[in-house]
Amino acid sequence: MQHEPEICNCAALRQASRVVTNLYDGALAPVGLGVNQYSILARLRAMGPSTLSDLAARLVTDRSTLGHLLRPLQRRGLLKVTTGKKDRRERLLSLTPSGEALLRRARPLWSAAQHKFETAFGKEEALQLRATLRALTKSAFQ
Repeated sequence: MQHEPEICNCAALRQASRVVTNLYDGALAPVGLGVNQYSILARLRAMGPSTLSDLAARLVTDRSTLGHLLRPLQRRGLLKVTTGKKDRRERLLSLTPSGEALLRRARPLWSAAQHKFETAFGKEEALQLRATLRALTKSAFQ
């Protein structure tokens, strides 16, 4: 029996996402991180102290989902939440020294997953895929 190509864009993206997420989650498991948590820590390192809203916008997620993902990182002492200096309602997120250290340990594991993906999928194809997906996140139907 021949399988029809996936006709639902959303289903195809979600299936591919699960496969790729499993690759990265498996690679990061030795340091006790999932790819979502790694992405949060890496983005915070790149951005520096950030508000919840700014980080959520950069990660293309909503604040409540991000809040749910942040709690375990905060409990592990990998990031800290402080009150904004200008607006006491504002919460600033930043990496702790433990978060920085864990990120340094996780980076080679993430790099290995990245290399495995690019070896299997093709380096140029992976670059094009990222560009296409980046364009999709900036599309008008959001």
